[in-house]
Amino acid sequence: MKQEKDRESLGRTALVIGSAGTLLAAYIIIGFFLAKWLRDLMDGHNYWLAIGTITGMILGIVNVVLLIKKFLGEQNG
Repeated sequence: MKQEKDRESLGRTALVIGSAGTLLAAYIIIGFFLAKWLRDLMDGHNYWLAIGTITGMILGIVNVVLLIKKFLGEQNG
């Protein structure tokens, strides 16, 4: 019974880590394309792409940290 629970826990951990990477990549891509759209809409400078990408990366990191904190809280409890 304990081995089965360990396998479920290992599988769930792998899914959380995989989804964290996917979330981070999605935030970065969304930030890039949103900045590109705004740059084209407002006829802005090219550094807007960098700002949008970095903003997406920061938001993605915050989301991943919150996801991992929630997951670790469930593991301890």
